[in-house]
Amino acid sequence: MNNPSDKKDAQDLNTYEGIAEFYDELMTKGYYNYDEISRALHEIMSPKTQLMELGVGTGLVAELLLEHNSDYSITGIDNTEKMMSQAKERLGNRINYELQDITKLDLENKFEAAFSVGGCWYFIDNGKDHDLELCSHIDDLEASKEGLRRVVDHLESGGVLALALQAAHTNYSKKLDEELTYSQEIFKEGEIFTKRYLFTKPSGVVAEQFYRYLVLPSETAHSFFDELGCDPVGLNPTRHFFVYKKR
Repeated sequence: MNNPSDKKDAQDLNTYEGIAEFYDELMTKGYYNYDEISRALHEIMSPKTQLMELGVGTGLVAELLLEHNSDYSITGIDNTEKMMSQAKERLGNRINYELQDITKLDLENKFEAAFSVGGCWYFIDNGKDHDLELCSHIDDLEASKEGLRRVVDHLESGGVLALALQAAHTNYSKKLDEELTYSQEIFKEGEIFTKRYLFTKPSGVVAEQFYRYLVLPSETAHSFFDELGCDPVGLNPTRHFFVYKKR
């Protein structure tokens, strides 16, 4: 089967512009458990307060983190303007915003910690008896490594990077309300897979997005981070995040 993303313009790929309108509807209907994620993240971040979120999206995680500690100073990075506009509507001036390509990240200040829940990088959890896999929203290996380098460069010595765990991607469909249905389809090509996000109503397709991901063994990820001066701390107790620490 031909990869349907081959038909999309490069500029349409690897942002969430096509589904930004329905993103919160999906995320808050069981796609993630934000309460558990935010509690786990708060435990990892404390007592650090100068934080950078890699893929702030519509601000769902940042909002809950601020409920745990209003002293958090969060800078949200994202490459999708429509998503960041929603984050600004949700959070106003409670966080800082940077509409940037992570592979060209260039900020004046450094941070005590950085985290990624569903954006930029995360680990695929294949079960306790199987190794984790690093999943990158940047499907080019060298570009992904450059993005990681720039993130680590923006961490202080002793700073931590927390990457969320997600279950393996599968094909499925789910009704979000009486009219709106979400479905996803996975197309695998070796270390790359393309995910088709699709929102439909009885009248037809209302939103669609293709996104290409790069998947690498955890050993490769640890090697990259070692080159960047980071040591693996390991999984947090609730198995929501894998953490690295900058030497």
